[in-house]
Amino acid sequence: MKSYLYVFMLIGLLISCKGNGQTTDIVSTTDVTNPEGNFVFSGDYNDLLSLEMASRITGFYPSKAQKMNTTQGMLGEVLRYYWDNGREKAKESTAPNRKNTDISSTMDLVQLKWVDGEADMDSFLDFIDLDNHPELSKVNGVGEGAYWNSKKHHLEVYYNGVSFTLQVDMSNDDNLDKEKTIALAKAIIEEQMN
Repeated sequence: MKSYLYVFMLIGLLISCKGNGQTTDIVSTTDVTNPEGNFVFSGDYNDLLSLEMASRITGFYPSKAQKMNTTQGMLGEVLRYYWDNGREKAKESTAPNRKNTDISSTMDLVQLKWVDGEADMDSFLDFIDLDNHPELSKVNGVGEGAYWNSKKHHLEVYYNGVSFTLQVDMSNDDNLDKEKTIALAKAIIEEQMN
């Protein structure tokens, strides 16, 4: 009797793992042509963002960088290079009847996260959810689709079946950080994905 239970559980498991219910037919809802690359994401974030690239875009010495990739191979993985350059950041906090400005030390960082190596444009657009995030603005000339998040100060990128989130936070100038993030995204696409 116990063996029948195991057989039925195995059959149920196999049926439930058959797929996610989505069609595998390729249907394009954009007018963007697909790139001519054969890049296949290996699952290793280091294949997309190297210390050399992060140092080149920031101008910071690679020998002074610290690398953090503690959740390697897990959902929600983040690859981060950071430098302690003594930058201070002012943060205002408001309480009833008073306003405080705290100045704290902050790290300069370059980070890559939420890489999906099996993405398509539709799943990318579903992930970033444009309808519910008015802070996202389209960035032209980066991959097949890219959107800047003005609240979180990061770039969502889609190119050749891979989507990722990228951030460069190296100054107290949001425009400079945005420019550096966009330049790094272009470098990743040109150097690592083509």
